[in-house]
Amino acid sequence: MKTLRYKIKPTIYFEDQKLWIFNNEILDMPFSIIENGILSCKQVINGEHEKLSWGLETAELLVHKETSILEYHGKFVTEIPPKEFCEILEIYRDKLKEYENEKS
Repeated sequence: MKTLRYKIKPTIYFEDQKLWIFNNEILDMPFSIIENGILSCKQVINGEHEKLSWGLETAELLVHKETSILEYHGKFVTEIPPKEFCEILEIYRDKLKEYENEKS
C-alpha cells in the first residue's frame, strides 16, 4: 500500500479571487523564498532598488515602491500595495516559524 505524503502548515487565504492563483504558489514556497520576498519588498520600499520581481513559477509579483503588479504567465492580474503585502508575508513567515517550533 502506498504511503500518503502530506504537509500541514499555516496558510494564507486571500479573499480577493484575483489573488487565489498567487495564494497557492505562496503555500508551496520554501521558507527561504518567503524570506526573499520580504527582503525584496523591503529593499524596494526603502529605495535600495527601483523595482524587483518575486515569485515561484506561474505567478510573479513586480514590486515597485508605490504599487506592485501581480502577473500570471506574464499577463496582468491586479495591483497590490507592496507595504501591506510585505506585512502579510512577515506574519505568514512568523506563523511558519511558530508551527515549526511547536513540531520540534
